[in-house]
Amino acid sequence: MVSTRLLVLGAIALSTTAHPTNATMAGPLDEAFATAVREKRIPGIAAVALNRDGSVIYKNSWGTINIDDPSSAPVTSTTRMEIASMLKALVTVAALQLVEQRKLCLDDLVEDHIPSWKNISVLDGFSADGEPILRPPKTKATVLQLFTHTSGAGYFFLSKNLTRFNHWAGKPPQFGADPLHPEPLVADPGTGWFYGISIDYLSHIISAISGIPINTYLDQHILEPLGIQNSELPSIADMHAHRRLPNGTIISSPPTATTAPISTLDDYATFLLALINHGTHPTLGTTILQPSTVKQYLFNDLIPATLTSPSERPPAIGVIQSVNPAQSNDGEFLLGTPKGWSASFLLNNEEVQGGRSKGSGAWGGIYNSYYWVDLEAGKLGVVFTNLLPFLDLVTLELFGKLEGFVYS
Repeated sequence: MVSTRLLVLGAIALSTTAHPTNATMAGPLDEAFATAVREKRIPGIAAVALNRDGSVIYKNSWGTINIDDPSSAPVTSTTRMEIASMLKALVTVAALQLVEQRKLCLDDLVEDHIPSWKNISVLDGFSADGEPILRPPKTKATVLQLFTHTSGAGYFFLSKNLTRFNHWAGKPPQFGADPLHPEPLVADPGTGWFYGISIDYLSHIISAISGIPINTYLDQHILEPLGIQNSELPSIADMHAHRRLPNGTIISSPPTATTAPISTLDDYATFLLALINHGTHPTLGTTILQPSTVKQYLFNDLIPATLTSPSERPPAIGVIQSVNPAQSNDGEFLLGTPKGWSASFLLNNEEVQGGRSKGSGAWGGIYNSYYWVDLEAGKLGVVFTNLLPFLDLVTLELFGKLEGFVYS
């Protein structure tokens, strides 16, 4: 298992000039990123760390959009890349906006908004003749359990049973949720943390309540108010798709039209700046959430409130156990640190030595982009690249060096 304490959209251009002292101190960090790219141990990558007021602690980028073509466009802070699960934070903020407006209640049953959940099943395994063993859930999932990944809705690449079920049903594996024909749950709601497609179901609830598609809602209520113009769902990335083979070699393929969300380092940092300022962007003055909502739901461990009947051995929070090595490695974020989950983030329930404060939020996307947001210290960091499988050791090591530099 990968063991690491590492573990997340540009309205305003962020200065590329750091404080002179920081610029001098950043030499080893610059060299670490540059060497990894030069030696082709990682494709092009961009990184930024900001203070709460938006001032730059560190910012740089390395390499090109295609590791196989040194003459291709350079990676910059405005290079559009697939962000995958980093979209989840935007969706949860959108849902919390509806909670503030009293249009959505966290205690609502999921089936009240997605009727197909009235007949959803739990997949207990397979019979001797290969038939799925399905049963009704012992408890009904709530909207809050969607936020915290305790609804029982999993990912195919993290569940052997779900992968087998899709094969049995003749369905291609999908990262998204079908609200009309939901996949079976991997566990009863409220019994443990099961990272999966819960937030995708939440996006369908947002669309149902607002009456507009999720991408339109995000544009109107988060992206456009923050002046974000280079983030779309869906769109085509600038960055080529890269994959690390078992022998360590990285191969690339051109970007294609997909349903994947696209963003840039500058854009995503703009979004996170609003959150680290309790919901209001420090220079634009735009408010996307109220301070009480940010404190109560984004930076507060909600797991105790969502585990109604914990199973004997639920998956540990922040532990990824992959059944598909092409999609993800095995690993644990913040190894050895007690962890929780808010309405959006992985939380470290103790201070990380030499790093983020207690109660900081963090996460990433399957293409090895990662972020942390330290509400107490007023610091955030983000790295952007495009590389499979998830939990790439080289990327995580560089992300850790970024965090170490910020708190040094």
